[in-house]
Amino acid sequence: MVGSVGSRQTVRSVAWPRITPSEEALEVSKDEESRLGDLSDEELMQRFAREDHRAFELLLDRYRQPLFGFLFRYLGRHDKAEDVFQDVFLEVIRARRRYRFGLKFSAWLFSIARNRAVDRLRRDALREMVPLEDPVVSEGSEGNGPGGSMACAQPDPEHVAMGRELERALDVALEKLPDEQREVLWLKETSGLTLPEVARILRISENTAKSRLRYALEKIRAELTRQGYEP
Repeated sequence: MVGSVGSRQTVRSVAWPRITPSEEALEVSKDEESRLGDLSDEELMQRFAREDHRAFELLLDRYRQPLFGFLFRYLGRHDKAEDVFQDVFLEVIRARRRYRFGLKFSAWLFSIARNRAVDRLRRDALREMVPLEDPVVSEGSEGNGPGGSMACAQPDPEHVAMGRELERALDVALEKLPDEQREVLWLKETSGLTLPEVARILRISENTAKSRLRYALEKIRAELTRQGYEP
């Protein structure tokens, strides 16, 4: 609900003024929701700029998981990622009429997210790291697939142990990366953005982004090999 908690707003569930619709209106509403779901992110932002609040709800649903996953890996803690996630979408609300419609929405959104995350790290004066492969499970979901179809599967203990060892090895490899290489890797792997879009967000050239990503992957491969794994 958009409102105040102390002096802080929240976008966890947006409640706009509602009326009780007729059955005919419900059918029209369903058709409209279906049409909205077919729109691009940029088209949804155009509608949101015209105060179509359903468009905002769809954008929030589309980016809830990937954006939170990026912030969680960047900040290393669930509570910090949640705080920054709220800040990012509050900025989307505030800036809806200033959004430049020639700009890809996802690149704009992750640029805001990255800047907010950097600000948070500076304020907290710490860098907590988590493995790139850590799963981010959405609230109410179970298992490894839609509907939690793997929830009842009993994994082989040996495979579980091997997976944990590999996860620790990957964690070590990531910790050894320079910050600028880790940042490119995280953005590329968690946001769904192209490398040129990542470069624009970080305000570096595309060649620099390519180099940082290549060196990051080479160092991870070398570190895993040194620890006895074949990546």
